Amino acid sequence: MDKISYVYLNTLPDWLSFQANIINNFDFKALFHHYISLAKGNLSLMVSGKKFTYKTVFYCLRGLLSSELASRKIMPELLIDNLFNQFDKENDVLRIAKESLDRKKTQEEKVEVVNSDKEKILSIINNYIAELQAKDPKSNHNQINLEGILRTYSFNLKSESYK
Repeated sequence: MDKISYVYLNTLPDWLSFQANIINNFDFKALFHHYISLAKGNLSLMVSGKKFTYKTVFYCLRGLLSSELASRKIMPELLIDNLFNQFDKENDVLRIAKESLDRKKTQEEKVEVVNSDKEKILSIINNYIAELQAKDPKSNHNQINLEGILRTYSFNLKSESYK
């Protein structure tokens, strides 16, 4: 089966400036908690024994890695290889995420994790969650500025489009 690639062309005016303004006024605390929540949802599936597959492990770890970046006020990349590249050092979480991704690529993602690895993975995940929760970022976004940036950009786009 051939892979389909989608290429998005962004011709929006002043996109990089707009993006920088958004990030400067963004609530990374909310993003941090969003990703932690996603990870914990997958963790609960694993702990309950309902679904301890490599896919579940992968999505749990992806959420945790994204939380780590949000705690440092870095916008996590959506493309997984780009997300991995946002980390300077290899750690257990990143290593297991990459191994799980490799299984996903070979269509072994729904395979149950072997019992001998489950406790080790759960321990690594729980330790990483504890580390991350200690890094809970402070909320320092500016809602009024953010709304103004979005409103102005929207107005400018409409003005540009409807000449």
